[in-house]
Amino acid sequence: MDSESRRESSKRASGGLEAPACVQVYVWTFMVTFSVSPTLCLLLVHNGIECGNGLESIVIVGLIQAALWRTQRRCSSEDLSYWDGLLVAAASVTTGENLISLCRAFCLLFAVVIVSVLFAVNHDEGCAGRHAGLRFGKLIIRLHKQRLWSNGRS
Repeated sequence: MDSESRRESSKRASGGLEAPACVQVYVWTFMVTFSVSPTLCLLLVHNGIECGNGLESIVIVGLIQAALWRTQRRCSSEDLSYWDGLLVAAASVTTGENLISLCRAFCLLFAVVIVSVLFAVNHDEGCAGRHAGLRFGKLIIRLHKQRLWSNGRS
């Protein structure tokens, strides 16, 4: 077994996609920011968290986490995990400039997460047209192809 096939089989065994560290940082930063965004909004609007607002914020963060967990479970497949899909989406908008890439990744990841939540809500395992995992996979393939098409035209 040569080194390339060993690397490929170990990648499949670990279940992870090999992505540049900066792309992983973009996705992690986005997910943490997205998850705690209600708290950040309350801090900005009310110049601090009051007792009632703090409880609301915790409940909203919990609901966001539950929605993301449900989305991750429904949109993942054997071929493409939800996290790997987000990595591919973020990698499709990198420019080589970290700040520009981060901003572009945040915008695209926000859209991908919202659309994938809608896929998860509208999921029907018996219908291929409404299967969240298949629809998410098609979305990620389109984003990746768009990147390839854009690179070919530059």
